[in-house]
Amino acid sequence: MTAEGMQLRQIAQELNIGYTTLLSWGRNPAYVSAVNEALQQLESEATKELQQGYGDAVKKARELLSSQSESIALGAAKLILNTMNHVVERRESAARWAEMSEQMETMEKRLAMIEFMPSAHDVDPAQGSIEASSTPKRP
Repeated sequence: MTAEGMQLRQIAQELNIGYTTLLSWGRNPAYVSAVNEALQQLESEATKELQQGYGDAVKKARELLSSQSESIALGAAKLILNTMNHVVERRESAARWAEMSEQMETMEKRLAMIEFMPSAHDVDPAQGSIEASSTPKRP
């Protein structure tokens, strides 16, 4: 019900439970997980329906390119170009995201190495050696 967009008070009434009980469920990880799964299922079904109509929509837009009406042909051309621009932007965004994720992973590895390196506080000038027990590193 939450996944379908119903208001919390409506859901509580329909389930014959108190509003505060429903709010406490919202703090329960199992409930939140179930709602998220339901949302994903709804999105998946909607995506499948859209994909089924996509081929027909593209075919119709291509037919309209040769329309006698210039405004209709121009509208179809704009639709096709905008759609292709969105496809290209998504691909580029995915590539940038992958690159940034890779950079973050590299930085995290470097940071982990730095955290294990001795600092100036770990060196005993009198002994000229590095103490085995170094001070805690930054979080």
